[in-house]
Amino acid sequence: MSTPESDLRQTKWQKVVAYFVLWFWILVCVFPIYWVAITSIKSVPDIDGLPKYLPFVDFSPSLDAWRFILFDHAENLVAKFFNSLIIASAATLLTLLSGTMLLYGLSRFRRPTSFMGFNIINVILATRILPPVIVALPLYLMASATHMLDNVLALIAIYVAVNLPIAIWLLQPAIGTKATEQEEAAQLDGASQFKIYFEILLPMLKVSLLATGVIIFLMCWNEYIFAVYLTSDHAQTLPPWMVGQLSMKEAQVGGGAEEVAHLCAATVFMILPTLALAAFARRVYLRPTKY
Repeated sequence: MSTPESDLRQTKWQKVVAYFVLWFWILVCVFPIYWVAITSIKSVPDIDGLPKYLPFVDFSPSLDAWRFILFDHAENLVAKFFNSLIIASAATLLTLLSGTMLLYGLSRFRRPTSFMGFNIINVILATRILPPVIVALPLYLMASATHMLDNVLALIAIYVAVNLPIAIWLLQPAIGTKATEQEEAAQLDGASQFKIYFEILLPMLKVSLLATGVIIFLMCWNEYIFAVYLTSDHAQTLPPWMVGQLSMKEAQVGGGAEEVAHLCAATVFMILPTLALAAFARRVYLRPTKY
């Protein structure tokens, strides 16, 4: 028969084991990122030599790799970075705007919600079932026929269309199926639908929009298939550029350590915006809600 003391002791051991497993898994997940980060500030002899783990203890940091990827005239990493940032940010904002408008229209107005016997929302969601590689070739032919290859606007439009079903799926529970009390009160006061949408509904969905926006931004930021098919230089984003650099690295003979340092610095540079976005989102989530 168990006693309160034994139950308490068992609970403490369970917590110890749970925390040990969690910290071990965090170490497994974070260590590769840490290794890439410290490799980006190692010199060539440090990379070629025995493993070194602690800057200023095992080795002296060097910024040669960062200086190369950011300031070398032959390097176009910064341009690809801004391409990714502009395309992902614009696509995320347009996807959230389109998704909330579509759901607002379908849930607040008396309009047909089915097409040929199928629910409109379900039809939109079903388009996301297709693998991207199947859609990439038709999109390439369409972009080629309209002279939109290697174009930033074309990639933004495609990202909006591809991620719209995800935004609808995530935002539908937050928007609901009927007008809220605040919306009904604004309607009684004579507010227009645009004013209700922009000044009442969107502020109420701030947390849901942020959570959905983070997911969509990360999907646009890391997207590879459409970027590699539809861009070559002017509108190329970071993922295909990184894969191209890795392919060149595999084809080269010699100079391996220096190229590894450059690729590690580029990887860290690519991760930074996502970490900043996650930190900003966490700060908003933990902020007390004011009623």
